[in-house]
Amino acid sequence: SKQMKTKVKALPQILKFTEIKYYIFTSVFTFTAILVPWLLHRFSLAGPQFVPMHYFILIAGFLFGWRVGLVTAVSSSLMSYSISHMPPLMILPEVTLELAIYGVVIGILREKNLRLWPSLIGAMVAGRLSRLLLVLTLGLKTNPINYFQMSLIGTALQLILIPLIIYGAQKLLFTKEI
Repeated sequence: SKQMKTKVKALPQILKFTEIKYYIFTSVFTFTAILVPWLLHRFSLAGPQFVPMHYFILIAGFLFGWRVGLVTAVSSSLMSYSISHMPPLMILPEVTLELAIYGVVIGILREKNLRLWPSLIGAMVAGRLSRLLLVLTLGLKTNPINYFQMSLIGTALQLILIPLIIYGAQKLLFTKEI
């Protein structure tokens, strides 16, 4: 009898802080989360309308776990501000919190074996709510509701593009023969 080889699409193992791969993937996602928004700002395509940094945090957290999502979120927002002053200082704490929640929640939901859509939507809702709660709790003078309205196009694009990117990455990077 012939032995059949089948391809199974599998996500990578959750990366741990002790693995060198953790630092490599975190660095790549952090670099791209800084570079892509910076480039898009040059063409007036970034900002709250397209929220380009969010993509890299959500993808990193889903593909490689909450640790990579969290570190990528915090380091990319702080480094981006130090390099380009984007996001602006006035909203830096709320953006950093929102991104950190994205990275942690999508990573944890993925580790609990939730599929992509519930993980993605759960992280997006949790991140937005945490931002709103921070503003309300601290009495900040920003308007997160206005931000949410401005980012509707970016949110719709995230819901379309992130699953495509993740499915493509899984197909290209994580297929193994058994």
